[in-house]
Amino acid sequence: MYFPDLELLRYDEGPFRAENWSAPLLAVGWLEHPNAFPTGAIDDAVISKLKALVEQARGRMDSFLGMMDCTFCRAANLPGPGPIWSQENVFIPGTNAVYVAPGGIIHYIEQHSYCPPSEFLQAVLQCPNLATRMYRDAIRTANHGIKPPS
Repeated sequence: MYFPDLELLRYDEGPFRAENWSAPLLAVGWLEHPNAFPTGAIDDAVISKLKALVEQARGRMDSFLGMMDCTFCRAANLPGPGPIWSQENVFIPGTNAVYVAPGGIIHYIEQHSYCPPSEFLQAVLQCPNLATRMYRDAIRTANHGIKPPS
């Protein structure tokens, strides 16, 4: 499923649909061949933090429709990683927005040099662990003080 970075996420008809939030629910890292994407180097601290957040998202209620193979690897006849946890989504609170990235974002960064938007990378560094009250408070703050749909 492809969405341009920072576009409203209109993937799910349930509580995670962008129109059900008070703040913009913005897509980051929803890549698919043949759509182009920005590339560049990312600080190791951001990658480590993002990996931890994606791992914390596994098995949570923030999952969408299922796993997918990397279409960029397939198009280049590379072996690819197999299913890249695209069903696991991480919700990152930002300033007056919430970013949603699929778990496959790690593969895109490490194997295809994808460089997400700088505001997303900043939000990742500031994001508390997902199982904490601090995280729930940060999501609520990003959602203009309103409890997000669940």
